[in-house]
Amino acid sequence: MFPWLLLALSVCPRPGTAVSPAVPPRHMDSLLDILDALESPTRGGSPGTAAALGRGLGVCSTPGCRAVLGEPPGTPERPPVVTPGQWQLLTELLRHDPATPERGAVLAPDGSTVALGPLLAGIEVGLRSGGFGRPLPTLEPPADPLLAVTIAEALGTSFLLAEGGDSNATALGPDGCWDDVENPQNYTLRGPPSPVPDPVAIGAMDGVLLGARLARGPLLVAELLRGYYGTGNGSEAGRPPSSYRRRDFGALVGQGRLEKEVAAVLGVLRTLSPTPELLRDVGTQEVAAVARRAAREFSERYVGTGGVAPPRWGWHLRDGGGTSEMGVAPP
Repeated sequence: MFPWLLLALSVCPRPGTAVSPAVPPRHMDSLLDILDALESPTRGGSPGTAAALGRGLGVCSTPGCRAVLGEPPGTPERPPVVTPGQWQLLTELLRHDPATPERGAVLAPDGSTVALGPLLAGIEVGLRSGGFGRPLPTLEPPADPLLAVTIAEALGTSFLLAEGGDSNATALGPDGCWDDVENPQNYTLRGPPSPVPDPVAIGAMDGVLLGARLARGPLLVAELLRGYYGTGNGSEAGRPPSSYRRRDFGALVGQGRLEKEVAAVLGVLRTLSPTPELLRDVGTQEVAAVARRAAREFSERYVGTGGVAPPRWGWHLRDGGGTSEMGVAPP
């Protein structure tokens, strides 16, 4: 276990549900096992295999993401190299359900909970930007494809929904808890849900960072993730690169650029036919205000700007008569 993980107490609101013992735990290591099989060159795999499979299973199902990556392929069948239990896990993780985005999350070795949708979307943009696969389209108005598919569209639509809803609507968070660290199967949010709960925010930041890395040249996705998150559910000494995500994301993107890209992707959405209902009566000034607020609040909550301490990414677990939370103290 990483020596820099902190122990605290927390409460998980409700018990999990029974899961077939054949289904692997929702650990990043389980995903790596699947990717190793899918990307094996001896079995005809490549760095793009995982991205293509993810698209077919439901990654990138929003209008803005499809404007960047195109329409998804047909629903795939289980590859022979993947066991039925692994396939069940993968389909559950990648099936897009806007009402429960946290269902697509896994527990990473650094203790964070990572949504795979924005992570894999960012990886596909990075691969295609680096020359692996079809070229990306030029968006109009101009928008960064990597930020569009990972965080900008999600932020813009979440804050538009919050502004158009009741006064108690939330646009970010909350965090949540796992039923079991050793065999995580159920992740429960610890408060009113938003379209961007903490796992989605973390997956989006990681998708930006890893997509930017892949734009410099392709790697096998399993190799990329293993190097970024580490392996063994926190059993290695030292801090993996993922534990510096907020620092690195802040350096790469910054609040001003994020504001610009949120406004840009909302502009892209307005050009689509039909125009999303959410944007039909929204003017340019309102778009700018939403983008400004979204970038500011996201940066304050997750990156640490504006003098507000970001949350401690953590292992939130529920067991026996008490609950423990193992949080990563960010740098």
